[in-house]
Amino acid sequence: MNIRRIGLGLLVSGVSLYFVLRGVEWRQVWRHLSEVDLPLFGLSMLLMLAAYFLMTWRWRFLLDPLEAPATALSMRGAPHAPAGKVRHKVNLLSLYGKVMTGYFFNALFPARAGDIVRAYLLGRKTGLTKTTVLATIVIEKAFDGVALLLMLLLSLALLPSTGVQTAGPGAGTLAWVAGVGLALAIGGLALFYIFSRQIALLTERLVSRLPLPSKVKGLAVRLVETFAGGMHVFKSPAPLISAAAVSLGVWLVVALMFLTALLSFREPFPAAVTALPGLFFVTALVNLGLLVPALPGNVGTYEALCVAAMAFFQVDKELAVAFALIFHVGQLVTTLVVGLLAFWSQHLSLSEMRPIVAAAERNLL
Repeated sequence: MNIRRIGLGLLVSGVSLYFVLRGVEWRQVWRHLSEVDLPLFGLSMLLMLAAYFLMTWRWRFLLDPLEAPATALSMRGAPHAPAGKVRHKVNLLSLYGKVMTGYFFNALFPARAGDIVRAYLLGRKTGLTKTTVLATIVIEKAFDGVALLLMLLLSLALLPSTGVQTAGPGAGTLAWVAGVGLALAIGGLALFYIFSRQIALLTERLVSRLPLPSKVKGLAVRLVETFAGGMHVFKSPAPLISAAAVSLGVWLVVALMFLTALLSFREPFPAAVTALPGLFFVTALVNLGLLVPALPGNVGTYEALCVAAMAFFQVDKELAVAFALIFHVGQLVTTLVVGLLAFWSQHLSLSEMRPIVAAAERNLL
């Protein structure tokens, strides 16, 4: 693991935690934590697992049109594999195990290593190349970004009608930013779908002229080529439309997870936070920030995003910190336990995964 990357990660985590925890009255934080309704909080963690299941269902929509070389399948023991290419149909529960294994590795290693791991696991089972599978994961992230921007824009459009007093930038200003971001994201997806190969070639030419380190240039080109490669295999937009629709369902369930966790606290949060606009705002802002690759488990950055989102509604800082800490720890523990069980169920070993994780840390796709 790169020492400089570790140092940078620790610096980001330390700075984030410093600003989050600075001036906190810990006695009040512990009081809030001791009064949490644990069964209700546990329900919020079950809703998180349900959201992961919806993510798995969405992933299958993206995987269904892909074709694997028959020779690759025959090498994996498939009897009477036909010539040319064949479609595959992955069992949903089996796919869920791979998704949870991926999130398990994301919680332990940097550079989104879990995404590389689940691409490797599915490629090993189906014969699809890891790059092809990884392209569908990149498309997933793009759909998540669009769904979250839509949720953020909707929340900001509804906030003025509620008469809620907020801190920081005005809702109108943030709505314009979210609206422009949403338009660019949807327009970019449409352009990639129509001109995927041309955009990949143009990116390669432009990057080659920029005064950037060769490693950064290579990473940018590989990312665009991977995304373009994933888009051009969809001869029909139907799987993309289905995946986009499920994406909205995913984040509605995540918003319900946030609401359940908020309601588990004995001291009530301001009505502005638990009302639909506030709930959508917190869900969107926190998870948009988490789309950017960060430290294993997003330590520090997750707490900072939660507290910042709550500060927008002028939530008491000790209450916000208590929520951020238990909510993050609960998600990490649940993901690690379920992910570890999924990992074991596939008869995998850490030694087998070590080179895959190392490749992710070197930013190799």
